[in-house]
Amino acid sequence: MPSFVQAALAVVAVLSPLVFPPASSAAETLRINGTGSGLVVVKPLTAAFQKENRGCVVVMEKSLGSSAAIKAVSRNALDLAVSSRPLKPAESVEGLVQQEWGRTPMAVLANRGVRASGVTLKELAAMYAGSSAKWPGGELVRVVLRPVEDTDTKLTRSLSPEMDRGGAAAHARKDMLVGITDNETFDSVKKTEGAVAVMALTLALSEPNAVSVLKLDGVQPSVATLATGRYRHLKEMYLVTRKDAPASVTKFIKFLYSKKGRAVAAKHGLLITEAK
Repeated sequence: MPSFVQAALAVVAVLSPLVFPPASSAAETLRINGTGSGLVVVKPLTAAFQKENRGCVVVMEKSLGSSAAIKAVSRNALDLAVSSRPLKPAESVEGLVQQEWGRTPMAVLANRGVRASGVTLKELAAMYAGSSAKWPGGELVRVVLRPVEDTDTKLTRSLSPEMDRGGAAAHARKDMLVGITDNETFDSVKKTEGAVAVMALTLALSEPNAVSVLKLDGVQPSVATLATGRYRHLKEMYLVTRKDAPASVTKFIKFLYSKKGRAVAAKHGLLITEAK
């Protein structure tokens, strides 16, 4: 198990009585966590939900990531996990259930100082491979990677055969920037001159103008271009709960699929799929 997940689980085990307090008789408590690229969408949704449900208190701390949040749900330390991957067979055996929530474009995000409005997959692959060291404007390219087994790494390498080879070459180098979490990677792109990473569009929309969202092969990543099929690169989001989830979870998930919930999610970069 990756060290980050172990550390996150340790935090859940020690602090869950404090961070995820049980519901009181006066109000329902809904405890949510998960992948950073999903929580940035959940945040405005919980604000809208609580305006309509004053008797429900939503508790959402700093992102634990998909795997640690799923484990926390299985241990009843959380009520709902937002995951960037489907459940593994062993996790389903633990009494967990999932449903697809939505999809967000996997976008090319660059530092604001980069003087480029778009890249091609061929150009991006060359950046990852190290054969293209500068942006067209002259800035040095700094690729920000994710851990080898991370979902974002797999999605990035699946963009094309060239990206698969470029990703393999990038991970073989020892001088690369690596972000362990969504938020850490996003922060690296914001702060590092010439930085570039392939990440969920939701992160960029959570902080407008913090980074540049580049066109990929001439197409701007957005909910609209994803919905029409013009932009083909995506990341799926899942909702994971226990089979015996409390009523507050059912109520919140129903809100997520409502007209208002869909509108809020779309504004923040997530295209809601049909509830199963």
